[in-house]
Amino acid sequence: MARRQKVCIITPDIIGPIKNGGIGTHCFYLAKFLAQEMQQDVTVVFTGPFEIGSVDSWRKYYLSEFSIQFISEAELSPLFYGHGHGGKWFILRSQKVYHWLKDQDFDVCYFQEWHANGFISIQAKRTGLALHHTKLVCMAHSSSQWIREGMQLFPTQQADDLILDYAERYCMEFADYALSPSQAMFDWARNSGWVIAEQNAVIPYLFEHSINSVRANFAGNHLIFFGRLETRKGLEVFLKALQRLAPELRASARTLRVSFLGKNGTTQYGEGNRTIETLLADYTDVYRHEIFNQLAQAEALKFLTDHASALVVTPSLVDNLPFAVLECLELGINIIAANTGGIPEMFADHARLFTPTVKSLTVKLRECLFTGLPPLQKRFSIENSRQLWRDFCEQVAVDTPKISTGSALNQSSEQPLVSICIPHYNCGQYLPDALASLKKQTYKNFEVIVVDDGSTEQKSLEAFDRLTEHYCDSGWLFLKKENGGPGSARNLAVSKSGGQYIVFLDSDNAAEPDMLAKMVHCMQTSKLDCLSCYYRIFDEYLPPSANLYKFACFMTGPCLEASIYDNVLGDTNFIVKASVFSELGGFKERSDVNHEDRELLANLVVQGYSMDVIPAFLFRYRLRAEGFNRITSSYSNQMVGISPLLETLPWWSRRFLVNAIGTLLNPTLLNQLHAQQVAALPVAVSSPSQQVGTKELRAKLKGARAELTKTKSELSLTQDQLIQAQNRINAMETSKFWLLRKGWFKLKKRLNLPVNE
Repeated sequence: MARRQKVCIITPDIIGPIKNGGIGTHCFYLAKFLAQEMQQDVTVVFTGPFEIGSVDSWRKYYLSEFSIQFISEAELSPLFYGHGHGGKWFILRSQKVYHWLKDQDFDVCYFQEWHANGFISIQAKRTGLALHHTKLVCMAHSSSQWIREGMQLFPTQQADDLILDYAERYCMEFADYALSPSQAMFDWARNSGWVIAEQNAVIPYLFEHSINSVRANFAGNHLIFFGRLETRKGLEVFLKALQRLAPELRASARTLRVSFLGKNGTTQYGEGNRTIETLLADYTDVYRHEIFNQLAQAEALKFLTDHASALVVTPSLVDNLPFAVLECLELGINIIAANTGGIPEMFADHARLFTPTVKSLTVKLRECLFTGLPPLQKRFSIENSRQLWRDFCEQVAVDTPKISTGSALNQSSEQPLVSICIPHYNCGQYLPDALASLKKQTYKNFEVIVVDDGSTEQKSLEAFDRLTEHYCDSGWLFLKKENGGPGSARNLAVSKSGGQYIVFLDSDNAAEPDMLAKMVHCMQTSKLDCLSCYYRIFDEYLPPSANLYKFACFMTGPCLEASIYDNVLGDTNFIVKASVFSELGGFKERSDVNHEDRELLANLVVQGYSMDVIPAFLFRYRLRAEGFNRITSSYSNQMVGISPLLETLPWWSRRFLVNAIGTLLNPTLLNQLHAQQVAALPVAVSSPSQQVGTKELRAKLKGARAELTKTKSELSLTQDQLIQAQNRINAMETSKFWLLRKGWFKLKKRLNLPVNE
């Protein structure tokens, strides 16, 4: 007897906790179909908010009604407890999903592209880290970029929107299978620069209903707007079309009932509810309107069948394969719809369709109200959709996993040589920790080249010499050179290396024991040119072994547009093919600025080489007050990091980009400066002698800027000192001496001996 397939549906929306929504409706029908018709063991991981009920109530419902396991994201543990740089809400959510999934044994996992729940899981599989035997499926429903375009809005969350868009695109490109309910969505994605996974298919949504279909002629006195009350769904178009029709209806002494059936959303006028009241305020003698925001999916369908003689209007500006239209077609509801997105794929002709403009909808409504509703010729078929899903599930069950190398690290007999290159400058007290971490590596075929970049501290020079002697039997190479900056030291180390792969480690950091094993395994599995990784940051006063972290850094990957504002590519501690490093010409050699690592990674991507991120903590980063990154110009460092991107642009684009960087990186600073400028201006000017001179105003502004920079620097230093002090206290209080001391005082108290702490 064949083993039952174990599948998991991870979704931010599903019927039950969420009253109604396209993604939720699709996931609900899919879960039931897989459990009941395909006889699969189904688990739903819900990552959205609970509008109704609780985890326990919906767990009982899904288990008792459909034998489906139900889990909430809140029950999943995070990848890292504490603050994480680069940990956007959608990244952290995706990490929690992955952190849980990697320890399960699902055959297939289904994700939606919206909110990128599958990003880290797909990234882990692509890089060969985990989920080797699990098929990952991503379905195009309504990406954030697509929604914004439909809402006619520009991005508002600065770099966050860029990273979310990248994560959603990534899921559709690197999932094992990409699905879409309509060809139109795939066409939109490709026209918007997306790459769709090689294994892709158009499979319309599943649908079932317990309500009997109805057939009733349009009575001509009731219109129903069916959809979320927002711009994307064409609410303003519908309301303005009603305004245009009002004079004709008045002239014929005709009144209409107008129902709005959908969640409250936003429009260019504000809230959807308020938009309706505003735009229909002058037409109460023609339209009697009512709004239904709170109906769940089943209640909404009952409302439609209870008013079968009404006409449903869905004037979406953009749409995929909307359930609002699908449900009306299957229930026999009178409907006219916009000819956008995948809607035309549901109709056999265009008699019931219109262009979503005020003029076109007015013409169509006039035709329906005064002439009659055109006959319906539908193309969508429930049974055809079910058969396509059956075929897909059966095909996925027999397909060989996309990555079939297995989960064990170093399982291959091939153990390529890895060259670890370490630049050293006045870090004698930290270098021993870095080298000791390399001796603990589980992967053994590596060489180490350490280059002292003209250290000036006597203790560091002495430490370097001691370590040279200590590791002489290991065959590790220790070199000295004049100071030229970390890029220069790394390049020299690479020139003396012989490995197939190059790994860089800074002398004040420490590698995790499995760093090389995972890096090599992931490079061999993914066949990529370069991989960076996550890392945890600890205080300079603590040893790496203390396991006390200030925060973690989560790299995203080669999202170049976001890399302009923040380092999403990786730290220096990355692995790269030696041949690729050579072709790139190595690091740019400078002694007065940092971010040469960010510059090289950006150049690698710009030049067309492939890279990604291993979503695992592979090294520990020591945060030092005197670290090179903190004592060099942040402006110069930033410009170095993005220079490969700027060099590819015409001058007007470079100027705009630099302006945009300042606007997005320093919103608080700009607001403060603006307030200071306003405060410096006179309240009233009655004569030229009372006006503040331009030079004087500039001088005040310059002074304010300098004072603000100084204050900001002092605040940052104070915060660092507080954190360092807290870490020292934490380390002290967890030490054996402190525990013995506390135990001694407790014993003295019990014996009634004098205690002097």
